[in-house]
Amino acid sequence: MSEWTGGTRSECPAVKELRDALTVAVPLLAADPKKIGTIRNDGSRHTAGLAMDIMLDSRDSVEKSVADDIIAALVDLHARMRWADLIYTDWNGGKPFYFHIPGMPPFGGPRGMLKKNPTSKKLGRQHENHIHVDWWSGNPTTWPAHASTKGFKTALVARLQQPPQWLVDYMRTVP
Repeated sequence: MSEWTGGTRSECPAVKELRDALTVAVPLLAADPKKIGTIRNDGSRHTAGLAMDIMLDSRDSVEKSVADDIIAALVDLHARMRWADLIYTDWNGGKPFYFHIPGMPPFGGPRGMLKKNPTSKKLGRQHENHIHVDWWSGNPTTWPAHASTKGFKTALVARLQQPPQWLVDYMRTVP
């Protein structure tokens, strides 16, 4: 049985704004728009227009650096963006660490665990080469109110265009 039975929808406002912000702020994604996937007809939250896959593979050091920065920005701006879940895989020494970051209650949100939490191997394997972020609530036919969240693009672009923390730290050591 599909998780979404409400028919194929266009991108929800939050997904559209995230896509727009990423293509402005992240040159790697602007250069290859196919690295951002939203709608697909598989009965999933993607079919609902509530999810995005950002094709950045953490086995590639450049893509991992970009992905880590995007994830940090999404966590930093969660209160504005109100996404529900984020799933990704970190590869360390050839071994995968499958994780998700819950964004909405009961497990996430401002009083929840906006940090990496282990996820199942089955779910993790489905996200080995990309970030998945969604505005899903579990309702199989109706978008949740937080899927209409807008107004975060400027803040997200500004956050993603800041120099990465490792560079800031390094520059402090250079005479």
